[in-house]
Parts: sequence; C-alpha cells; structure tokens
Amino acid sequence: MLEIYQRRNLIQTEPNPGTRIDYVVTLQSNLTGAKDVFPARLTLRYVPDRLILKTSNLAEYYAEIASIEFENFEAAAVLLMDDFNNELVPRWISLRLDKQTADNDQVFHHETALEDRQPKWGNPRLLDRLERY
Repeated sequence: MLEIYQRRNLIQTEPNPGTRIDYVVTLQSNLTGAKDVFPARLTLRYVPDRLILKTSNLAEYYAEIASIEFENFEAAAVLLMDDFNNELVPRWISLRLDKQTADNDQVFHHETALEDRQPKWGNPRLLDRLERY
C-alpha cells in the first residue's frame, strides 16, 4: 500500500481549458477490491477551477484503492473524496459511492454521498439543473 502522497500522485490532472466558465464534469467508474466494501459504482461530479482530471490514468489509482482494506463503506467514500478534492481543488465537487451488492439480508442498497465547494463559490442555476441521485 502506498503512502498518501504517492497514492494521490496517481491522480493526474491537466489545465482546465475553460477557466472563465462554470461547467460540470461527470465521471462514473466501477470499483473492485476490498471485501464488504466493493464492488461499487463511483460517480464523481465537479466544477473545475484550474485543473481537470486526466481520465486515462485512473486505472492505476483504482488498482491502489482496491488494495486498501477499509474499515467500512463510508471510510472508502471519505478517502476517495479527500483524494479527488485534494488533487483537483475544484470549485464544487460531489462524490457518490453506490454499492452494487447487498451488505446482508437486511441491507440491499448502500450509498454514501459527499459534497464540498470552495468558500464563496456558488452557481445555483448550474447546480439546480443536475439530476439528484
């Protein structure tokens, strides 16, 4: 397992081609790995500031995530959010982790959603148009 800075270095970015406008990037990925946490679908949405995500390099980052033994599903979501938020430093970010398999006989759907934004940033007209969950 890599150190935090090594793991985060696997998330590669490039300059935002439209820094003057607000727009939403949506990415969905299927994650595998840690028993009782994955498989799960990751939905990442963000309004870029200076950087956008290089999607061609995500496989290596996801392989590292698959090697981590998480305490619970929520811990995985928080780690993913912290990593993407730290590397992208977006104006706004939303991460949803949706478990595709049952936890047990009582829980057949498990989802965690997190959101963050830069202080003083807001574009309600843009965010209100997004599909909720």
